[in-house]
Amino acid sequence: MSDPDRPLPRLAMLRAMTDRAVLDQVFARNRTTRAELAATTGISKPTISESVRRLETAGALRATGADQTGRRGRIATFYELAADAGRVVAAEVNQQGIRTVTTDLTGTVLATERHAPGRRPVAAAVRAAVTAASAAGPGPVRATAISVANPVDPVAHQVVTLPGSPFPEGTLRAGEIGPDVLLDNDVNFSALAERREGAGRGAKSFAYVYVGAGLGVSLYVGEHLIRGAHGLAGEIGYLDSAGRTLADALAGQGFGRADAPSLDVGALLSTLDTAAAGDAGAIERLRLLGATLGRAVAAICTIVDPDLVVLGGPAGSRAGLVTEIRRTVSAAAPGPVRVTAGEVTDSAALRGALLSALDHGRDRLVEAVAES
Repeated sequence: MSDPDRPLPRLAMLRAMTDRAVLDQVFARNRTTRAELAATTGISKPTISESVRRLETAGALRATGADQTGRRGRIATFYELAADAGRVVAAEVNQQGIRTVTTDLTGTVLATERHAPGRRPVAAAVRAAVTAASAAGPGPVRATAISVANPVDPVAHQVVTLPGSPFPEGTLRAGEIGPDVLLDNDVNFSALAERREGAGRGAKSFAYVYVGAGLGVSLYVGEHLIRGAHGLAGEIGYLDSAGRTLADALAGQGFGRADAPSLDVGALLSTLDTAAAGDAGAIERLRLLGATLGRAVAAICTIVDPDLVVLGGPAGSRAGLVTEIRRTVSAAAPGPVRVTAGEVTDSAALRGALLSALDHGRDRLVEAVAES
């Protein structure tokens, strides 16, 4: 015999969809009324009122008082996200250490921290950094997203250590850090940031090419990120280039580090700066660099035919390199493709991790309301 007080699955789904629509407006507007919610969502006023009541009872929303609506004699109650509705944490792990940001579910920053590289195991260091970040602000941590410089197996949710990788994550696993942890590659998170807030907005498909200490590509086809069976899609540093890997070819051009198997970002940026100043030798080195990378990008275009190629990373988004890569791609790719610099330049990986954490954290809040 069914429980008459338990909502049917379809009714529960509709309630959750309504609650998410209401919360999405609160996330975007910070403070709103039931009338505004009905107008912006297209959902009936009685349904909105029931959702607001449900969210308020569950502790997700709180009334912030009444105010004039602009109509004569009309007073409306405003609602905003409850202070203890929850938080999210995003972390970026790379050769420079660990950087974290904690926000509430509207995306308002509560705290940021930087942790220099240390000798302790990376898993322990990341766990400690995330634990410290989780203490900023009231309410539960609804989701944590961690960006790493190595690929991540999409099934095992653990870092895949590649041959010769200079990056420090080792065998980091999402489960080692805590519950509701999203672990992904920095290039994938950077591509998400560009897709949502940068140069990839509106593109039906685009390839994000990262040029920095490492090389990588993320490919979006519609809403779908192509990861590969083992999370290794886009590891272009291992592409063959005249009998050696692309990374080795660039190292042979003077862009490799002597103390680590990675590209020398300082050398890349120095070449770009001196070429921009008109130095003939630097201009020649830049053209060779752009042609080498451009051939790899053209190969990507030949295989997947994206609408757009977005160049990112500390060197990839620089104007001089964008111009040279665009020149080679225009000559070598079989069809037309736009090549442009990324627009999310302040740690795109961390920004993408935060966007992912917010998506999942908001979903967890809706689930918590449904379970209350």
